Amino acid sequence: MTVADYIADFFVKNSIRHVFGFQGGAILKLVDAMMATGKIRYVQNYHEQASGFCADAYSRVNGNIGVALATSGPGATNLITGIANAQLDSIATLFITGQDYTANVTRNNGARLNGFQDLDIVSVAKPITKYAVAITDPASVRYELEKAYYLAKEGRPGAVLLDIPIDVQFKEIDPEKLRSFELPTTVAPTDSLLKVLELIKNSKRPVILAGGGIQIAGVEQQLKVFVDRTKIPVVTTLNGLDAFEGAYSFAGLHGNTFSNLAIQNSDLLIVLGARLGQRQVGKKPETYTTAKIIHVDADASELGRTMLEEISIKSELKSFLVTIVKEMGPSKFPDFSAWHKTIQAWDLKFEATAHMSERGIDPVRAVKTLSQFFDSDAVITNDVGQNQMWVSQAFRKKGTQRLLNSSGLGAMGYSLPAAIACTFARPGAQVIAFTGDGGLQMNIQELMVVGQRQLPIKCIVLNNNSLGMMREVQKRYYNENYHGANVGEFACVNLEKIASAYELSFVRVTSEDQIPALGEAMKNSKPYLIDLQIAFDSRLSNRYDEADLFAAEKLNES
Repeated sequence: MTVADYIADFFVKNSIRHVFGFQGGAILKLVDAMMATGKIRYVQNYHEQASGFCADAYSRVNGNIGVALATSGPGATNLITGIANAQLDSIATLFITGQDYTANVTRNNGARLNGFQDLDIVSVAKPITKYAVAITDPASVRYELEKAYYLAKEGRPGAVLLDIPIDVQFKEIDPEKLRSFELPTTVAPTDSLLKVLELIKNSKRPVILAGGGIQIAGVEQQLKVFVDRTKIPVVTTLNGLDAFEGAYSFAGLHGNTFSNLAIQNSDLLIVLGARLGQRQVGKKPETYTTAKIIHVDADASELGRTMLEEISIKSELKSFLVTIVKEMGPSKFPDFSAWHKTIQAWDLKFEATAHMSERGIDPVRAVKTLSQFFDSDAVITNDVGQNQMWVSQAFRKKGTQRLLNSSGLGAMGYSLPAAIACTFARPGAQVIAFTGDGGLQMNIQELMVVGQRQLPIKCIVLNNNSLGMMREVQKRYYNENYHGANVGEFACVNLEKIASAYELSFVRVTSEDQIPALGEAMKNSKPYLIDLQIAFDSRLSNRYDEADLFAAEKLNES
């Protein structure tokens, strides 16, 4: 068999059934081999960045590794944002790029270019991947493929890249003679959990901060068992919003006020699968909370990186949660019901802080109204900007719902390609893509995939005809110099005409009382582009503006 055939066979054996990409001369052989299996479906995008986002979202929802292909040169460089997004959000993804002939890419003569499109994509990708390598020896294909697959999923997951010259793809190999990759032996964590249980028992206001690592590790059920036993309140990060049904929303820079108050006033913070980045803890981490911190993460470099921690545990989340529940035995824990009631009272008291709009449709309230039409297994994708935070502030997980965010990289244009991937990763599920008018226009060409295949995606545009997040920053710090974000320099395209061009159903909403009428559109199987028109100056709540509020609500240590 050829190298290309071997890779296709590897995908089939590892239950990889969908591959995203944009065709090109240096990748044609691989795509042809995959399609020849009859078991792999190739999804053609209209830009390689979208293919990268598709692979990312597919992995998040399907649970298996996500795969994207691109040709050499510009095809490979167009993948870069998708690669970085997957790496920074710790998503198991494999990116394969075609490459010019081996003789051209291995000729060390100092020339800038020896052939056509023979860019050294491996050197470009190494800083934003767990592993990146060029396969120039056909006999190494098994070793490199198995190694990349293992590294993408092992420990803290991430992105890997294989660059394969076109002539190597055609080379004949004997699978029986190929060297394999030997899996490293792993040592089970030996950290004692007795101190963790002691801290919980001596706590009055504990909080679990659940991050994106919960879904990545697939431990939603194990977390539920832990919470059911201890009754500790759960607050999430932005990426952890879909980690736990019953969580008290998310904390952070644009998190809900009551969630941030819970973190601030906790006396024990149990951090599970969260990296405690600046958008979470702020520019002055020491003011984030005075709680004792227990931090559990598979990546040792994240432990103690931003906060002083009482206990730091390097462990897979599944191992930690299963083991600590066993350690509990018949233990009894304090009654935290009064603490729950305090958080719930904050929710009622400060519910209005998320509703900043002074006129027109309030975006947070609009999303809350729309959420009544979300199925319990719906997949919701978010873009980046004000729209991301409005949707996140409104979201309350039901059932097995997923909410996908580009959190680490914060890549505008993520939502639509992610939604496309979700229709393949969770067939038959309701898929809703929220985006702003800025993010939509980053990857608007992917509406062609939606229209062409009539994918049942509801693309809801929170349209303020503005780069609203940037305008808020420019107002706050740049004397209202709205360069690049004023009416004459940025605007939203006519969405009704766009919907018509891509053969999508279209609805325009100009007032909140029109939103309940969207129920039928949200439930049918047609693709929709929904223009939710909000005020040009719609604003977003910001934790830094609430310093007085947090000071006033600070609880006594007793």
